[in-house]
Amino acid sequence: MKNKLTCLASFLAVFNLNAIEIGPTGSGVELSGFAVLDHTSSDGAGNGAFMSSEVEVDLDWSSGPVAFSLDIDVYKNGTGLVNGTDDNGTSIEEAVITYTVSDNLSFSAGKMLSYLGFEAYDAPNMYQISTAYDQSSYGPLYDGYADGVSVDYSTDMFSIGVWADLAEKSSFEYALAFTGVENLTAKYIFADYGGSSESKQTLWASYQLGKLLLGGELATHSNYLGSAADDEDGWLIMGNYSITDPLSLTLRYSNVESKGATVADTNKLTVSPTYMITDDLAFLAEYSDIEGQDDFLGLELIYTF
Repeated sequence: MKNKLTCLASFLAVFNLNAIEIGPTGSGVELSGFAVLDHTSSDGAGNGAFMSSEVEVDLDWSSGPVAFSLDIDVYKNGTGLVNGTDDNGTSIEEAVITYTVSDNLSFSAGKMLSYLGFEAYDAPNMYQISTAYDQSSYGPLYDGYADGVSVDYSTDMFSIGVWADLAEKSSFEYALAFTGVENLTAKYIFADYGGSSESKQTLWASYQLGKLLLGGELATHSNYLGSAADDEDGWLIMGNYSITDPLSLTLRYSNVESKGATVADTNKLTVSPTYMITDDLAFLAEYSDIEGQDDFLGLELIYTF
């Protein structure tokens, strides 16, 4: 499973550790989750007002070396539009069993998050509101959740992960991370898809320099649906600076380029401050200048429990 960086250290510490133990003391059952509320600017598609974006409830069980994680999307706005007609009802986002052999080695099976990508999947782990790669002519540069099995091995110096879906013609993901230098993380992930020449790759690195986190990524999506002519490349650079304990600022510049049947090249500049109102409640604002598109303006509240 993909581990996320701590972009807003105090907030993520709460998100990861604020789980409520339910059942008898020491039962190993914990409840956590989050709710996301957004107000975004009109971009010509009608989403110019306040909306509930997502509510997620997470349950975690552990007993000795065995753990089970269940993440339930109680509500998720599938359109990004206020009162959108494609709102998704309750669904299972993650359901994964993990057997920990040792401090270094574990095996997992179930529906789990892709290794691919620098940017997080869920809002509480994001540095800003929007993602870097808006253009998706040939599908997203990252994958989401999928059923499969994985084996993960880690040391203080490096970690290795392999995921497979165990289909007749299996898809695979391979992840290699280097963590042998203090405050530095570098990861390379390669994904291929069974019975097809299609593949995805992400190479990213981050470095924590005092209150400043610096990050950069290269991402590629090759041979979309097996077509050798349809490729997409993306890259980003970003910095997140903790101005005070509750206030931080993210700057990000990103690009995504499609080449093949669809040709496009889009740059995006993002400025996003975050203010921690309480340990559990974060307020984010964002302005993004997107080449060839209307500017994006957004306000977001994230409550974790």
